[in-house]
Amino acid sequence: MDNLINDKIDMFIMTSMKNHETVRTETLRAMKAAFLNWKTAKENIGKTLDENNETQILKRMVKQRAESIDQYRSAGRNDLADAEAAQIEIIQEFLPVEATEEDMLRVFEQVRDSENIEPVKKNMGIFIKKIKEALPNANGKKLASIVQSHLS
Repeated sequence: MDNLINDKIDMFIMTSMKNHETVRTETLRAMKAAFLNWKTAKENIGKTLDENNETQILKRMVKQRAESIDQYRSAGRNDLADAEAAQIEIIQEFLPVEATEEDMLRVFEQVRDSENIEPVKKNMGIFIKKIKEALPNANGKKLASIVQSHLS
């Protein structure tokens, strides 16, 4: 795949260094390190880094930084919280646009109608799995909430 961030990250780092964008450079280097850590992890031997893995890694990085922001703000360190927020913005540039609630509801209805799956609580997992296949960029918590609200 030539659409991988990892394949282009060195070029992004070089550009940000030339433009003297310190925060961007640090964030891109952290992304590169996270991709490298994934590739060299014991459980990933023989696996290839694909777009889904990259997205998972970047989402995890955003979540970690969001948690750090909460901790920094509660400790009165707004300067550090702002730095984490700036990194989140940079990482989110590389994440695919998240599926909207309307998209998730539309696919829910398509799955329900085309696959003739009864909308009851015991089928919640089936709905979530099918919707995630169609919309891999759907937020899991939002998806679960939408599916649950449409089950009887």
